[in-house]
Amino acid sequence: MSTAEGQKRTADFSPTTPTNPNPPPQNTTAPHILRRHQHRRRNIAASVWGPELPPPPSTPGISQPASRATSSIFRKPPFNIYKSLLRHPNLFFQFCIRLPYTSIISLYSIDKEFHYRLNKYSLSLIHDYARYHALLASHVFSWVLFPKLCISDPMLRPMDGREWLARDVPGFRWVGMVLHRQKVVRGILTCLAVEGLRVPNKAFEVLCKFWCVMECKSVALREAFLQDGDIWSDQEILVFQLLLVKLDMRFSDPVLGNGVGELSHMLLTQKGLGILYKVLMGQIRIDYDKATDILVRTYLSEDLDTDTHTWLDDEIDNGVPEEEWGLLSREGWHMDGKRMDSAVDMVIMEGIRRGLDVQRYYLDFVLYGFVDGDGNNVPVPRMLRQGNGVNVVEVGLPNEQARKQALGKLREFAGLSCIDGMEVDTQS
Repeated sequence: MSTAEGQKRTADFSPTTPTNPNPPPQNTTAPHILRRHQHRRRNIAASVWGPELPPPPSTPGISQPASRATSSIFRKPPFNIYKSLLRHPNLFFQFCIRLPYTSIISLYSIDKEFHYRLNKYSLSLIHDYARYHALLASHVFSWVLFPKLCISDPMLRPMDGREWLARDVPGFRWVGMVLHRQKVVRGILTCLAVEGLRVPNKAFEVLCKFWCVMECKSVALREAFLQDGDIWSDQEILVFQLLLVKLDMRFSDPVLGNGVGELSHMLLTQKGLGILYKVLMGQIRIDYDKATDILVRTYLSEDLDTDTHTWLDDEIDNGVPEEEWGLLSREGWHMDGKRMDSAVDMVIMEGIRRGLDVQRYYLDFVLYGFVDGDGNNVPVPRMLRQGNGVNVVEVGLPNEQARKQALGKLREFAGLSCIDGMEVDTQS
């Protein structure tokens, strides 16, 4: 061919057309491109991954010898289960939904056919994937609340009938955020349950909703969420305060906790629940310096006892820049914002506004998860070392048999004459 392969011919093309009809000026030193040539190579993966190509046409009565490379391209490819799943009209959706998050991201990045088919049904597949792996969390953390995690429709479907504007759809970043927050909330509740501090099943949804309130940067927006009875019911406000009591019991425990009950209020006044999860999992150790740093960044100076603890009001001693003091207690998390109450206090005040009289249930909150209605001990879940699983025993400890065995061993060890109202023969 007289022209370069792969270039589109114009309407007035003729064989006598010069290679370059507009030559550059002679006084320029720029390189002059005479022609371009694209060397086409056969697709070496067409026999395995490519589409099924039809055999080359043959003229009857004339034998056309084919080269070894040509015959390898047009031969029938072997069966590939992955491509068969992609091209199946029904199994493709079930295959995508059941993929782990890291696997579907990898396939979407490296496989062109998987990328195209997923984009074609992106909206339904993203919603189905989120509902399959995080049914409740995907409902609470709706993609409408997170416009920064949305993308333009890959198939350029119009928004509200405007053909020049593609609609916004949730992307994989939103799915990853939902899965991460589900993991964090479940981890918090699991850590409490393993230590004997059980909460109702409703606590998962309540903690997810509270995370949404924590992210609001203004008092008006937080009040709009909390005062809506369709979003926060009376039962959910009571469950949250039960959860708050359990967190206070966890942090004030003389063995497992850090000895201070106010830590739960401080950790629930952050931008999210990530730091609370890391503290309960042991990934962050709350020492004196760490607690001081979080305290200064969370509360305003007028809310702290700076007369007794003078270093809280000194930038050199606490190590926190003055422009970052109390940012989490200001609207917009900005140093010039108005004062903003913490999300914990606003939930408590909402319970008072509704007249729930939560103080009547404090004793029930403390006893919940330890004894049942008959006064028997409730079994405590145990964390298994292998597989990171959680097992629940059938009988709560200590039962009657374990109690008698412990008393018998204590009598033998101490050599006492009377324990638990039973006389024992002692040996000198």
